[in-house]
Amino acid sequence: MVAITPSKDLLIVAAVSGVTMLNMFLSGALTVAIPTIGRALNFHEEDLQWPVTVFSLAYGCTLLLFGRIGDIVGGRVMFLVGSSWFCAWSIGTAFAPNPTTVIVFVAMMGLGAAANTPAGISIFVGHFPQGSRRNNAFGVLGAGQPVGYILGLVLGGVISQSSITWRGIFYVQAGFASFFVLLGWLVLEKETSGNGRRYTKGLDWGGAIISTAGIGLLTYSLAASASARQGWATPHIIGLICAASSLLVIFWFYEKWREQNSMAVLMPPSIWSQPLAKMPAVIAMIFFAWWCFNTLLYISTLFYQQVMILSPLQTSIRFLPTIICAIGTNLAGGWLMNRMPGLPLILAAVTANVLAALLFALIDTHASYWLMSFWVMSLAAGADMVYPIGTLQVSSAFEDDSQALAGGIFTVATRLGTSLGVAVTSSIATSVSKRFHSTHPTLSPSSPEVLIVGLRAAGWTLVGAGAISFMIALVGLRGIGIVGQQRDSQDIAQETKSDGAPTVDVKGQA
Repeated sequence: MVAITPSKDLLIVAAVSGVTMLNMFLSGALTVAIPTIGRALNFHEEDLQWPVTVFSLAYGCTLLLFGRIGDIVGGRVMFLVGSSWFCAWSIGTAFAPNPTTVIVFVAMMGLGAAANTPAGISIFVGHFPQGSRRNNAFGVLGAGQPVGYILGLVLGGVISQSSITWRGIFYVQAGFASFFVLLGWLVLEKETSGNGRRYTKGLDWGGAIISTAGIGLLTYSLAASASARQGWATPHIIGLICAASSLLVIFWFYEKWREQNSMAVLMPPSIWSQPLAKMPAVIAMIFFAWWCFNTLLYISTLFYQQVMILSPLQTSIRFLPTIICAIGTNLAGGWLMNRMPGLPLILAAVTANVLAALLFALIDTHASYWLMSFWVMSLAAGADMVYPIGTLQVSSAFEDDSQALAGGIFTVATRLGTSLGVAVTSSIATSVSKRFHSTHPTLSPSSPEVLIVGLRAAGWTLVGAGAISFMIALVGLRGIGIVGQQRDSQDIAQETKSDGAPTVDVKGQA
């Protein structure tokens, strides 16, 4: 491995975490600024969701594909290309003249984010040796996700209401992206094909097409269900979900067949059965944790703007505690991961998120912000500690030449958890509000008194999702030990013996 200096470590962490932060910055900024963009460009009301939807769609459905391409061409190349692409389309969006252009350009940015996110994880695994330095790096990377999203909410609200207008969001985004691309080009190490970190079997084109289509249809159907007239019962939504499910089943058996015949695979099915990797439990845990976490941030935005009737700027300010707590949680998590088993940290993090959802479900609209809302915003950030722990645990299941793919699989779980969480939770909130309105017809359907009933039901739904994540971790992640710590063969054999499974090393090799 190339000699590593502390100053170079910091620059690499800054470049990778900075770009990851910008990916989420866009999501946050669009969430709060889309009404302003809609008015400025004369969006039809039913089209307002599309900039947010297409970003998630393009991002989520290409993560596996770009993750594997990153393993083939190298993490550095994929990171720089994806980040440059993201930057170029950010500049284009700042000059977008109409709704169609905005939607297409934002979708293009989603492709860039899908390329640089898995590559960033691969870069960290390749540069930092197992142990405290890698754990600390992933702690900072984890902080970039929520900090970027909430900074997007805050700055998106400020900029969209300023004389710069909403276009300033994309000017700022492009400026920072340019800086991080230049920094990455200067400090990221060039990879060679002979260092064991390149996937040499080539790209599984069949798997790429099937998985992209399956995940894309699933992501779209989940997003579209929230605005469909009949919700989940809408015929085309049912058809899309069935088609997506069929494609993903076909993808699984197709990949299994290719792996058994020693051909290139996009996602090796064998990783799901490796005892020490605990992949099913990790992915299911992060899926429900992100359902609770990101959906809580989403419905909190609705609460402040639709129930409390606050402006985007006033809403953004109320998310500041989440930024501060998210930074502290991730930095503390990086430090604690080196010193104690991962399971107690995961359980504590998920518990904090469940408490935040519980407080939201019980929230008093007449109470002071500091009495309840402040604690919702602060405790919600607890879930951030799950991100670095989960990423490191997942990456241990893959060989050195598949670390970008590992990042892709983990990120797909977070995106699908968020998409399904928002769709299901929003449907429940809407259904409960409609039922309440039917018994109180004198109220307007969009009145705060009607909407808060549905949002409280959404809060209880998130309590359930968080509780499921807690139980999955409690049962499925027993014995994971100190995540990211280098273990010798005796330690692994002892752990495996205690689990009652065949002895397998951290890469799953007999």
